[in-house]
Amino acid sequence: MSIKTALHAALKDVAPTFPVLAPQGTSPPYIRYSGVGGRDEASYDADGMGATSGTLQIDVFALDYGTADRLAIAARAALYAYAGLTVGEIIYLPDDYEGDTKLFRVSLQVDAWE
Repeated sequence: MSIKTALHAALKDVAPTFPVLAPQGTSPPYIRYSGVGGRDEASYDADGMGATSGTLQIDVFALDYGTADRLAIAARAALYAYAGLTVGEIIYLPDDYEGDTKLFRVSLQVDAWE
């Protein structure tokens, strides 16, 4: 399983979850995620394969800031609870309001590996 697949599985029950872009017409709230970096670690399993790690950004969109913030907190908890993903540091990025879409956004940067 890839890191992005595991991340999607961990978040899909928090809110509708999409890679990179939500489909046109998607109603908020929803979660969007994208990779911002990755690397192969030097640790090896029994098959000689290294662990794959990556840095991902998670954006939670909602019609009001309170909902976006609560869902970001729920997403953080879901990531730590999901057995198929090991989560390291989670950094809260600046919150935003997108005037063109009229949506509030709360974003997290997540270091994880599988």
